[in-house]
Amino acid sequence: MRIAFVDPMFAWPPPGGAPVDLTHAMRGVAQAGHDVRLFLPDRDRWWGERSEADLPVPATRVSFDAAGPTRRTIGSRFGEAVDAWRPDIVHLGFAFFLKPYLAAALAHHPLVLHYYAYELTCPRDYRIYRDGRTCQYNYLRTPDVCRRCAFETLGSEIRHGEPPPYAAEYLDARAYAPSYHRAVTAMLEAARAVVVNSPVEAARLTGLHPDVRMIPPGVDTDVFQAAPIPAPEAGRPKVVLMAGRAEDPAKGVDVLRDAAAALAERRRDFEVRATWRHEERDTPWFRAIGWCAGDALRRQYAAAHCCVTPSLWDEPFGLVAAEAMATGRPVIASRVGGLAELVEDGVTGLLFERGDADGLRDCVERLLDDAALCARMGRAARERIVRRYAWPRIIERCYLPLFEEVVR
Repeated sequence: MRIAFVDPMFAWPPPGGAPVDLTHAMRGVAQAGHDVRLFLPDRDRWWGERSEADLPVPATRVSFDAAGPTRRTIGSRFGEAVDAWRPDIVHLGFAFFLKPYLAAALAHHPLVLHYYAYELTCPRDYRIYRDGRTCQYNYLRTPDVCRRCAFETLGSEIRHGEPPPYAAEYLDARAYAPSYHRAVTAMLEAARAVVVNSPVEAARLTGLHPDVRMIPPGVDTDVFQAAPIPAPEAGRPKVVLMAGRAEDPAKGVDVLRDAAAALAERRRDFEVRATWRHEERDTPWFRAIGWCAGDALRRQYAAAHCCVTPSLWDEPFGLVAAEAMATGRPVIASRVGGLAELVEDGVTGLLFERGDADGLRDCVERLLDDAALCARMGRAARERIVRRYAWPRIIERCYLPLFEEVVR
């Protein structure tokens, strides 16, 4: 089969999240013998130190002016490029607010829509979760309420000089207009299948599409290899690691700081490390280590006694938690979203209630005090990732059957 992966938000090398997911999916499908091509905007600022030659599949760069894709140009430019390649299937990835306009231009091909996290949860962004509660509304079912909330909040943030991510795209797409919801509905109707990352996201589409596939992100278990948990040494603290976008309050770093402060009242044989940049808020037991990726991140996993993912919002999956598990680390996670599915409580890690700093403190202390439990959970975590989330398994079990069924 000829499979076109279309992703206007793709960045190379992938910084995380959706681009990592897409990279591995394309590579795995191509290795299975299919003809795969990536279509992405020709925007140099999205290319880092690695070149296009390093991409896992051939790519077509679609040209736009300096403003980049807009609702008036995204469909025609990508449509012409994809049509010229004549694919059997189009897989449409992360396009956020411009997604309906792009889908309309590609709908004459067998179309698979892949939704990532807050593309479905909120028409603005996932700041709605920062108070630690899940919103009761769903844009697909309550568009009027969600439009009013998003537009009013967006307007306030713009007036105060703090526009959220993708504000320009939101306005360009006219996502505040009733016609936008009709475009989203038409996009769902045109798709042969819709892919989401977790049961939480799948539930949002119940009754709105007949073929919703839950395909979790995978983990490269050859890159994230198991490493022994460091043995205790006199005078050296045990490391508790929070990886990922700790800058985002929705990730729960403040809950972790509160838990660490409470734990420090009892003991000082630990150090919490978090991948954020606020070194000025360091304490003797909490250290900001800045953003980490690649080898630097793997070194942090190897130094850690256990890892923590204290998210406040309903994480659709929890990639950093899965990577930590692949390295043989037990994970302490909020009982939310995909994390509650990924981490098996008492087997591969521990779960605590969203925002409960005391509960998190107790979980950390339990693992700090029981080396045997920590090692046993770490081994079980690695085994769970290899068995259920290693990329070859995801490709074989999920992507290949999906594409075969779509073209029947």
